[in-house]
Amino acid sequence: MTLVLRILGWFFLAIALASLAFDLFQLMEQDSFQLSLLGENWFAVHPGSLNLLQAVTERYIGLWLWDDVFSPLLFLPTLVFGLIAAAVFLIPGYLFKSSRRRRR
Repeated sequence: MTLVLRILGWFFLAIALASLAFDLFQLMEQDSFQLSLLGENWFAVHPGSLNLLQAVTERYIGLWLWDDVFSPLLFLPTLVFGLIAAAVFLIPGYLFKSSRRRRR
């Protein structure tokens, strides 16, 4: 289980760093720094999955979940979301030892 948490944590950290690199390249081109939003980046990479997530969430789970939880997250900068998600997965992944190691 800890391996899965670590992999997810490193994945989100890579997304955060890639977003920062993209934003810095934009700074060099446009001479203005602005953090890119999670929703914009997700839509640029794969708009179909974002639309599918919205449809499934609204239809099968509840409109409140999309409006109150997912939609505000999409307006966060990708760098901030990636760093927070990485911390959420990496910290428990490294704090809790695997049960196999404790038995030995």
